[in-house]
Amino acid sequence: MLNLLDTAAGTFLLTGHYKKFTDLTRKERELVLLRWKNATILSPLKTLYSTFTTLCMNAIYRDPSCPAYATIPNGYLGRDPVRSHHDHQPVNVTERLPMVTLEETERLPRFDTIIVGSGAGGGVTAAELTAAGQSVLVIEKGTYYHESEFQWTEDTGIQNLIENQSFLMSENGVAQVFCGSTFGGGTTVNWSASLKPQHFVREEWCKKFGLSHFNSPQFSKDLDRVYERIGATASGIQHNKPNQLLIEGCQKLGYHVADVPQNTGGQSHECNFCFYGCRDGIKNGTMNTWLRDAHQKGAKFLDRTRVLRVLVKDKKAIGVECIVHGTKRVKIYSDCVVVSAGSMNTPGLLLDSGLTNKNIGRHLRIHPCTFVYGVFDQPIEMYHGSILTTVSNVAENAAGDGYGAKIEVPTAHLGLFSAIMPWRGSVQHKRNILNYRHFTPLVILAREKDSEGTVQYNENGDIVFDYQLSKGDRRALEIGVDRATMILAAAGAREIHTMQLGIDPFVFEKNEEIRSDNPRFTEWRAKSIKYGLPDNGMNLFGSAHQMGSCRLGISPKISATKPTGETWDVKDLYVADASLFPTASGVNPMVTIEACALHVSSNIIKSSRRASAHL
Repeated sequence: MLNLLDTAAGTFLLTGHYKKFTDLTRKERELVLLRWKNATILSPLKTLYSTFTTLCMNAIYRDPSCPAYATIPNGYLGRDPVRSHHDHQPVNVTERLPMVTLEETERLPRFDTIIVGSGAGGGVTAAELTAAGQSVLVIEKGTYYHESEFQWTEDTGIQNLIENQSFLMSENGVAQVFCGSTFGGGTTVNWSASLKPQHFVREEWCKKFGLSHFNSPQFSKDLDRVYERIGATASGIQHNKPNQLLIEGCQKLGYHVADVPQNTGGQSHECNFCFYGCRDGIKNGTMNTWLRDAHQKGAKFLDRTRVLRVLVKDKKAIGVECIVHGTKRVKIYSDCVVVSAGSMNTPGLLLDSGLTNKNIGRHLRIHPCTFVYGVFDQPIEMYHGSILTTVSNVAENAAGDGYGAKIEVPTAHLGLFSAIMPWRGSVQHKRNILNYRHFTPLVILAREKDSEGTVQYNENGDIVFDYQLSKGDRRALEIGVDRATMILAAAGAREIHTMQLGIDPFVFEKNEEIRSDNPRFTEWRAKSIKYGLPDNGMNLFGSAHQMGSCRLGISPKISATKPTGETWDVKDLYVADASLFPTASGVNPMVTIEACALHVSSNIIKSSRRASAHL
């Protein structure tokens, strides 16, 4: 498209102007983008508008040298002034974990198990198998960073810790997702939320998919064990201003609201940038828990290494072929391979390894979400304090049809904020940036009931995915958006912004009392509800939760893996990550992934012991 706009003919086709886009005046270019935003007949132009504005804003405002920071009243640093200092000492000091060097890969022995990925699934599996006496090698595509090495700016955080160093956007432009790509995987970059799956999800997985384990006492014990190991608790939480406002708005309206347990062991965790690595070592991701357990039992770790394929002989996994540190192709052998590369990478790796099950890469779930922002008269500074400490279930099954969504409080530093916020022209945009310290976010996450996507690698080894949002799940998000606007108004927001491209923000006048039952506000809500969340008519952020792309099941006709986690196609090749989920978990998935990994690990150990007894 950029090449097309660099020609007079292409510019005429897309804009109606008879000269190249770069030759248009600034005002003409602005009007072109706004026409794309409001396009009704050629809706793909809206996708073009969203893509250009999202990528440009994120690139500009995540850069710590961005000159706009200095224009924000009372300043915005784009970094934590204390923890980003080079000599900051973490609260919890840990020893550096040793990584296998390039030279050492030439002398590696045969392992009992190779685990691909070090996140919630891979970390737990490594700890369990080493505790059972197995020799284990964990291979991680991303880089290992000690707590002291995390660099707390958006630019470096995304470059160092995030898949593809950016959002991944679906082929149809409907959804965007963030994936962790570093040692510890998603547990290093998540927002500490530690929620167990709700009873109706466990019942669905048991009854609909025949997976009795999820309604068993053992799964309950596994969930409790995960909570204990990662220190998941609501004690010690100190709500920042945005979370306090969610509580206040919900209480005024009589809506449900509750604290979200954090994996912090009860320590205060006012970490600000913790989704780019916890510099204080308080957040108990796998790097500080399960992987350290595995290290103490003799596990070895190899980072900056991409696994190209699982080696298979006579339909049995015998090791992996990988590129070490981007330079050397090696084969490493083992009796068992566990793929815990995450829902966006595991399917592609399995397919590249020769597996043919038709369910690999299908049934992708992402907890589609959208944002609503309130602007308050007083500064809020959403980027300060503990992140995501409250949740409201007010939109859970609100329409009585089984579809539902949750409302949570994320944090959005300026790069992410500017990318999510619809660009409505230069003046409005500048006003939003100057007002940034007064914004507070709410995120609405739908628990997909029948939306699905697909994911695989292309010929270059890059992730490609598609996603279709169903009518019911779209309706759940729409109800969540409406409830979120009510909460913000009840909490006293002067302005309310949705991500709907066709709905301008609502503004309470200076002489108006800010109330959720204000007649003008009620009329605006009605317009917002009628507009809905159409494809190409909203900024849909597909969230950091990806699940289900190699789901468990009792038959290869409907699933990619057996109830044990072993693939249907290849013996001793297991999956242990969120891609196992039969459907969406409906809550932040870390705890569920780790409990599933305990189940898979138990099955691997039992299988290994049976094989040894047979020998």
